[in-house]
Amino acid sequence: MKDLTRKDPDGAMTVQADAKVMKIPGVQLSISLGKDVIVRVPGMDLAYRGKIVGFDPYDYLIASIRLPSSLREELAMGGQIIVKYVHQGTVYGFKTLVRNAISSPTSLLFFDYPTVMEKVQLRRDSRTNCNLDGTLYSDEGEHDCLILNISSTGCRVSVRAKARDRIAAVEAGAILILSLNLGAEGAIKLPIMVRNVQREQGLLTLGSMFLDPNAEEEERIGNYLERMQRLTR
Repeated sequence: MKDLTRKDPDGAMTVQADAKVMKIPGVQLSISLGKDVIVRVPGMDLAYRGKIVGFDPYDYLIASIRLPSSLREELAMGGQIIVKYVHQGTVYGFKTLVRNAISSPTSLLFFDYPTVMEKVQLRRDSRTNCNLDGTLYSDEGEHDCLILNISSTGCRVSVRAKARDRIAAVEAGAILILSLNLGAEGAIKLPIMVRNVQREQGLLTLGSMFLDPNAEEEERIGNYLERMQRLTR
Protein backbone atom coordinates (compact mmCIF):
# COMPACT_ATOMS: atom_id res chain seq x y z
CA MET A 1 0.00 0.00 0.00
CA LYS A 2 1.21 3.52 -0.77
CA ASP A 3 0.90 5.48 2.47
CA LEU A 4 0.59 9.24 2.24
CA THR A 5 1.45 9.80 5.88
CA ARG A 6 2.80 7.64 8.66
CA LYS A 7 3.21 8.21 12.36
CA ASP A 8 6.59 8.23 14.07
CA PRO A 9 6.69 6.72 17.57
CA ASP A 10 6.27 10.20 19.06
CA GLY A 11 3.20 10.88 16.91
CA ALA A 12 4.91 13.18 14.42
CA MET A 13 3.72 13.20 10.84
CA THR A 14 6.11 12.11 8.09
CA VAL A 15 5.20 12.47 4.44
CA GLN A 16 6.14 10.67 1.25
CA ALA A 17 8.35 12.43 -1.24
CA ASP A 18 5.53 12.69 -3.80
CA ALA A 19 3.34 14.72 -1.43
CA LYS A 20 3.83 18.46 -1.21
CA VAL A 21 4.82 19.41 2.33
CA MET A 22 6.40 22.45 3.87
CA LYS A 23 6.98 23.90 7.29
CA ILE A 24 5.56 27.36 7.93
CA PRO A 25 5.68 29.72 10.93
CA GLY A 26 2.87 29.37 13.45
CA VAL A 27 2.02 33.05 13.03
CA GLN A 28 0.54 32.07 9.64
CA LEU A 29 -2.13 30.00 11.37
CA SER A 30 -5.42 30.69 9.58
CA ILE A 31 -8.24 29.37 11.72
CA SER A 32 -11.63 30.80 12.62
CA LEU A 33 -14.27 30.25 15.29
CA GLY A 34 -16.30 27.12 14.58
CA LYS A 35 -13.49 25.49 12.58
CA ASP A 36 -13.47 21.69 12.81
CA VAL A 37 -10.24 20.20 14.14
CA ILE A 38 -8.90 16.71 14.80
CA VAL A 39 -6.90 16.19 18.00
CA ARG A 40 -4.64 13.23 18.68
CA VAL A 41 -2.38 12.44 21.63
CA PRO A 42 1.07 11.14 20.54
CA GLY A 43 1.30 7.40 21.06
CA MET A 44 -2.48 6.90 21.01
CA ASP A 45 -4.44 5.56 18.02
CA LEU A 46 -7.73 7.36 18.68
CA ALA A 47 -8.40 10.81 17.24
CA TYR A 48 -11.02 13.21 18.60
CA ARG A 49 -13.13 15.71 16.67
CA GLY A 50 -13.75 19.19 18.03
CA LYS A 51 -14.36 22.83 17.13
CA ILE A 52 -12.39 26.00 17.79
CA VAL A 53 -14.49 28.17 20.11
CA GLY A 54 -11.96 30.80 21.14
CA PHE A 55 -8.40 32.06 20.84
CA ASP A 56 -6.02 34.83 21.77
CA PRO A 57 -3.86 35.40 18.67
CA TYR A 58 -0.27 34.19 19.06
CA ASP A 59 -0.97 33.03 22.64
CA TYR A 60 -3.52 30.19 22.97
CA LEU A 61 -6.52 28.46 21.37
CA ILE A 62 -9.63 26.84 22.88
CA ALA A 63 -11.39 23.82 21.39
CA SER A 64 -14.72 22.34 22.40
CA ILE A 65 -14.04 18.62 22.37
CA ARG A 66 -15.39 15.58 24.18
CA LEU A 67 -12.64 13.50 25.75
CA PRO A 68 -12.67 10.44 28.01
CA SER A 69 -12.51 11.61 31.63
CA SER A 70 -9.20 9.81 32.24
CA LEU A 71 -7.57 11.50 29.24
CA ARG A 72 -9.02 14.89 30.14
CA GLU A 73 -7.65 14.61 33.67
CA GLU A 74 -4.24 13.63 32.30
CA LEU A 75 -4.16 16.56 29.87
CA ALA A 76 -5.31 18.97 32.58
CA MET A 77 -1.87 18.44 34.12
CA GLY A 78 -0.23 19.43 30.83
CA GLY A 79 0.84 17.32 27.88
CA GLN A 80 1.46 17.32 24.15
CA ILE A 81 -1.19 16.97 21.45
CA ILE A 82 -1.27 17.05 17.65
CA VAL A 83 -3.91 19.29 16.09
CA LYS A 84 -4.95 19.05 12.44
CA TYR A 85 -7.44 20.97 10.34
CA VAL A 86 -8.21 21.58 6.68
CA HIS A 87 -8.21 24.94 4.93
CA GLN A 88 -8.99 25.25 1.20
CA GLY A 89 -8.21 21.60 0.51
CA THR A 90 -4.88 21.63 2.35
CA VAL A 91 -4.17 19.83 5.63
CA TYR A 92 -2.37 21.79 8.35
CA GLY A 93 -0.98 20.17 11.46
CA PHE A 94 1.05 21.19 14.48
CA LYS A 95 2.26 19.93 17.83
CA THR A 96 1.39 21.98 20.85
CA LEU A 97 1.23 21.88 24.64
CA VAL A 98 -2.02 21.72 26.59
CA ARG A 99 -2.54 24.43 29.20
CA ASN A 100 -5.73 23.06 30.73
CA ALA A 101 -8.67 20.72 30.12
CA ILE A 102 -12.02 21.29 31.83
CA SER A 103 -15.42 19.59 31.85
CA SER A 104 -17.60 22.36 33.34
CA PRO A 105 -19.53 24.29 32.17
CA THR A 106 -18.60 22.30 29.04
CA SER A 107 -15.71 20.18 27.81
CA LEU A 108 -12.93 22.53 26.68
CA LEU A 109 -9.26 22.11 25.81
CA PHE A 110 -6.84 25.05 26.09
CA PHE A 111 -3.54 24.79 24.19
CA ASP A 112 -0.65 26.95 23.05
CA TYR A 113 -0.53 28.75 19.73
CA PRO A 114 1.87 26.84 17.44
CA THR A 115 5.38 28.04 16.74
CA VAL A 116 5.74 25.86 13.61
CA MET A 117 3.16 24.10 11.42
CA GLU A 118 3.23 21.52 8.63
CA LYS A 119 1.29 22.20 5.45
CA VAL A 120 0.48 19.14 3.33
CA GLN A 121 -1.15 19.21 -0.10
CA LEU A 122 -2.77 15.81 -0.51
CA ARG A 123 -2.35 13.93 -3.76
CA ARG A 124 -5.27 12.22 -5.45
CA ASP A 125 -5.38 8.43 -5.91
CA SER A 126 -7.52 6.51 -8.39
CA ARG A 127 -10.76 5.26 -6.84
CA THR A 128 -12.08 1.69 -6.79
CA ASN A 129 -15.84 1.28 -7.19
CA CYS A 130 -17.56 -0.53 -4.32
CA ASN A 131 -20.81 -0.86 -2.37
CA LEU A 132 -19.93 -0.77 1.32
CA ASP A 133 -22.34 -0.22 4.19
CA GLY A 134 -21.40 2.59 6.52
CA THR A 135 -22.54 5.03 9.16
CA LEU A 136 -21.91 8.76 9.03
CA TYR A 137 -21.71 10.67 12.33
CA SER A 138 -22.48 14.39 12.48
CA ASP A 139 -23.39 16.79 15.28
CA GLU A 140 -27.00 15.74 14.67
CA GLY A 141 -26.46 12.01 15.15
CA GLU A 142 -26.00 8.88 13.06
CA HIS A 143 -26.89 8.46 9.37
CA ASP A 144 -26.89 5.23 7.37
CA CYS A 145 -24.80 5.61 4.24
CA LEU A 146 -23.30 3.74 1.31
CA ILE A 147 -19.68 4.05 0.18
CA LEU A 148 -19.68 4.17 -3.63
CA ASN A 149 -15.93 4.20 -4.26
CA ILE A 150 -12.76 4.23 -2.20
CA SER A 151 -9.02 4.85 -2.47
CA SER A 152 -6.14 4.96 -0.01
CA THR A 153 -6.82 8.66 0.61
CA GLY A 154 -10.60 9.04 0.50
CA CYS A 155 -14.01 7.82 -0.61
CA ARG A 156 -17.37 8.85 -2.06
CA VAL A 157 -20.34 8.54 0.28
CA SER A 158 -24.07 8.53 -0.44
CA VAL A 159 -26.50 9.44 2.35
CA ARG A 160 -30.22 10.23 2.30
CA ALA A 161 -31.26 13.39 4.12
CA LYS A 162 -34.54 15.26 4.43
CA ALA A 163 -34.57 19.02 3.96
CA ARG A 164 -35.00 19.60 7.70
CA ASP A 165 -32.04 17.36 8.61
CA ARG A 166 -28.99 19.39 9.61
CA ILE A 167 -26.69 17.15 7.61
CA ALA A 168 -28.56 18.25 4.46
CA ALA A 169 -26.79 21.61 4.82
CA VAL A 170 -23.28 20.10 4.97
CA GLU A 171 -20.72 22.01 2.91
CA ALA A 172 -17.23 21.39 1.57
CA GLY A 173 -14.67 21.65 4.36
CA ALA A 174 -16.85 20.02 7.03
CA ILE A 175 -15.31 17.25 9.13
CA LEU A 176 -17.44 14.18 9.87
CA ILE A 177 -16.81 10.72 11.30
CA LEU A 178 -17.30 7.71 9.02
CA SER A 179 -17.63 4.08 10.05
CA LEU A 180 -17.38 1.60 7.18
CA ASN A 181 -17.28 -2.17 6.84
CA LEU A 182 -14.38 -3.45 4.73
CA GLY A 183 -15.61 -7.03 4.59
CA ALA A 184 -12.82 -9.44 5.55
CA GLU A 185 -10.79 -6.47 6.86
CA GLY A 186 -13.52 -5.62 9.36
CA ALA A 187 -14.96 -2.23 10.29
CA ILE A 188 -13.00 0.98 10.75
CA LYS A 189 -14.06 4.38 12.07
CA LEU A 190 -12.16 7.53 11.13
CA PRO A 191 -12.63 11.25 10.45
CA ILE A 192 -13.21 12.49 6.91
CA MET A 193 -13.20 15.95 5.35
CA VAL A 194 -15.92 16.75 2.80
CA ARG A 195 -14.35 17.99 -0.45
CA ASN A 196 -17.50 18.40 -2.54
CA VAL A 197 -21.26 17.89 -2.24
CA GLN A 198 -23.89 16.88 -4.80
CA ARG A 199 -27.59 17.16 -3.92
CA GLU A 200 -30.37 15.43 -5.84
CA GLN A 201 -33.90 14.67 -4.62
CA GLY A 202 -33.01 14.19 -0.98
CA LEU A 203 -29.81 12.28 -1.68
CA LEU A 204 -26.40 13.67 -0.74
CA THR A 205 -23.26 12.44 -2.46
CA LEU A 206 -20.12 13.51 -0.62
CA GLY A 207 -16.64 13.39 -2.07
CA SER A 208 -14.31 13.09 0.91
CA MET A 209 -10.76 12.47 2.02
CA PHE A 210 -9.58 10.53 5.05
CA LEU A 211 -8.09 12.58 7.87
CA ASP A 212 -5.36 11.23 10.11
CA PRO A 213 -5.81 7.45 9.66
CA ASN A 214 -3.55 5.42 11.91
CA ALA A 215 -1.15 2.78 10.58
CA GLU A 216 -3.57 -0.10 11.16
CA GLU A 217 -6.42 1.68 9.36
CA GLU A 218 -4.15 2.51 6.41
CA GLU A 219 -3.06 -1.12 6.19
CA ARG A 220 -6.62 -2.45 6.28
CA ILE A 221 -7.79 -0.03 3.58
CA GLY A 222 -4.77 -1.01 1.47
CA ASN A 223 -5.49 -4.72 1.92
CA TYR A 224 -9.11 -4.18 0.88
CA LEU A 225 -8.06 -2.27 -2.25
CA GLU A 226 -5.52 -4.93 -3.22
CA ARG A 227 -8.14 -7.66 -2.79
CA MET A 228 -10.69 -5.73 -4.88
CA GLN A 229 -8.17 -5.14 -7.67
CA ARG A 230 -7.11 -8.79 -7.64
CA LEU A 231 -10.68 -10.14 -7.79
CA THR A 232 -12.23 -7.67 -10.24
CA ARG A 233 -9.62 -7.49 -12.98
